[in-house]
Amino acid sequence: MQTGRSRDEAKSGDGQNNAAANAKDAPSRVTLSGLLNVLDGFHAPTGVLFVMTTNHVEKLDQALLRPGRIDYKIYLGKASDYQKVELYRRFFPGSSELEAREFVNASRSAETMAEFQGLLLALEQDADRLNRAEECGSLHASASGLVDRVLL
Repeated sequence: MQTGRSRDEAKSGDGQNNAAANAKDAPSRVTLSGLLNVLDGFHAPTGVLFVMTTNHVEKLDQALLRPGRIDYKIYLGKASDYQKVELYRRFFPGSSELEAREFVNASRSAETMAEFQGLLLALEQDADRLNRAEECGSLHASASGLVDRVLL
């Protein structure tokens, strides 16, 4: 029997690859206690600013929200059309303001900047796929169909 490896690793032949595969499949677990220790435990970093975001502050444990851990709370609220147009134009610098406004008007379901950014990321990924397909000569979707898929 080989030393330094478990019996299961010895049977599978390659313990290194097996362990890596298992680590990929295992969900990451962070406990509240572990999070609190990172924020202000014995080995907590000094001079570090933590920024936390949530869509549901009411679901957070009160221990996390106590003064000294959370010093400032800022409600960002819904995004304005101006903010959405500006974000669209940062994602697609070659686009006109009219194109950006049309997309904003067609995507009213995205109310926050995070939701709108999610739409833009999906649109950007689809645009990249569309460009690669055009380069290969196998274009099967129109640009309007692309926007329809992102918005649905």
